[in-house]
Amino acid sequence: MNLQETLHKFEIYLIKNNCSQNTIDGYIRTIRQTMHDLNLDNFTQDELDEIAVSLISKYQIGGNRLRYAALNLFCREILKRDDLYLKIPKSQDKNKDILTNEQVEKILNVAKTKRKSVFAVLQTIYDCALRRSEACNLNISDVNFETMELSLRDTKTGDKIVSITSRVAESIKDYCLYERKPKHEGEQALFLNRFGHRIGEHFIRNNLKRCAVEAGITKRVYPHMLRASCITHLLNKGINPLTVQQHARHRSFKTTMIYNRPTQQQMKKDIERVFVVKKDLTKKDRVKAIVDKYLQGEISNNEMSRLLGVIRPKELNHKSELTGYA
Repeated sequence: MNLQETLHKFEIYLIKNNCSQNTIDGYIRTIRQTMHDLNLDNFTQDELDEIAVSLISKYQIGGNRLRYAALNLFCREILKRDDLYLKIPKSQDKNKDILTNEQVEKILNVAKTKRKSVFAVLQTIYDCALRRSEACNLNISDVNFETMELSLRDTKTGDKIVSITSRVAESIKDYCLYERKPKHEGEQALFLNRFGHRIGEHFIRNNLKRCAVEAGITKRVYPHMLRASCITHLLNKGINPLTVQQHARHRSFKTTMIYNRPTQQQMKKDIERVFVVKKDLTKKDRVKAIVDKYLQGEISNNEMSRLLGVIRPKELNHKSELTGYA
């Protein structure tokens, strides 16, 4: 069985099943890299397991989930071997490590001192919650400054429209006006490297790492962390989760809520508010804390009234105090 012929059949299968171009490229690349020197006619489970061990030593769990899926699909649909299978590893918790608002701003401030393309790319990825490939694939025609929108083509969830902020629009305009110099006439790519060609994912990864180091951030920083941080920050700011889902372009609402985790600073602040000595709070702060607990369902209406009566037994005006909490 010829590998090139089987890859062609695999590509046709993926196209017929409406897989995105990024998925097709990734699956084909996986098969080509892992099976190029194997006899597909006598392929065994032991050989498949050896491939898995090799992948584990080279890549992280998240990336290997996709590679295992590619191998399983190829064996089942192209080789017609249901007996060959790799158990796909469980994914690690998403949003396990994000950047704080302050850390993002530090990175962007450093990026401002670099080439305009670096700042524009990182600003766009964060504000628009883009994936690396989505930023790399942007064309000039995808930016609509009148509607303040970006058109995303052939993404993980299909073609999408995402809103852009005024600061993203300004950074893109500034980059296009003063720095963008395509190598060839008619170049459609929005973000170009110093040689005038479309940027690759390594451009984003390397520049982000450099900016993070110069910003004094010691932990590992990678491109998807900007997307995860954007989604988490929006949720933590109280933005409607359905709006965040649309902005993140998640098919499932459950996926969006994976990112609904407070930062360490917010958790510390909330814990402090619960356990801080009450005499250190003003009466207004105490009233707000009690009403917040009531709105969150932690205490009943009667309990709230009792606590408010203890704080301000005579002067409390319930109508005026609760204004804005309805």
